[in-house]
Amino acid sequence: MSQKSLYDFETEQIDKMFDCKNYLFKNSKHEKVILESDTGVKMVRHIIYKPADVSVYQRLALINNPYLCRIYEISESTEAYTIYEEFCDGMTLTDYANGETLAEHDALNITCSICQGLYALHNSGIVHRDIKPDNIIICDDNNVKIIDFDISKIYKSNQRSDTQTLGTVGFAAPEQFGMQQSDARTDLYSLAVLLNVLLTGEHPSVKMCENKKILKVIKKCLSINPDDRYSTAEELYNVLNKIRRKLKYEKMS
Repeated sequence: MSQKSLYDFETEQIDKMFDCKNYLFKNSKHEKVILESDTGVKMVRHIIYKPADVSVYQRLALINNPYLCRIYEISESTEAYTIYEEFCDGMTLTDYANGETLAEHDALNITCSICQGLYALHNSGIVHRDIKPDNIIICDDNNVKIIDFDISKIYKSNQRSDTQTLGTVGFAAPEQFGMQQSDARTDLYSLAVLLNVLLTGEHPSVKMCENKKILKVIKKCLSINPDDRYSTAEELYNVLNKIRRKLKYEKMS
């Protein structure tokens, strides 16, 4: 299960060379702590107490994508799994927007980056299930990172519905409430809500964006029937990127 970390350290070395700087949270099921070395290198130690299913994290450890929080190493003891994760230095998209609406081009840049992260995630059979501004980090270098895979799941073709009702109300797709199994299109529904919030400051049920081309995309993603949505994050990216490029051209002309 253990995988070589980005910093070329084994688990024991990590614990020796990194000090606990700040608890992100702690409860009876798991805890997250920010670790920092003498040289200023930071990472997150995520302890998940047994019984637990860490199959999502095992798959994530095999993915190296600039738009996903990296999983460096996973170790196992008799009581828990310890996962060493990338520390994404920056602010959540919630804090970045700070209650204000974003310009269309900025909102599309962020959404297209999320699409690229989701494409890698979905190609590995993982459904995030909690895409929302709090789970998107705008890093100090302006890169976009998807974080928090605690309720993510591996898609199973023979499963009719999710075994648990999970997700954030307002962002979760209808199928997350027992209608059928979550899949890649579930994340696209949530991403459309996020895009609308960035553009209007409101949930789509309250106010929809005014740009007709973007509105058409959002409405398609928000279809009750997943079959009526875009099929993949790549397909959604291509549509949004085309709109983004046209906006850029119009701004330059």
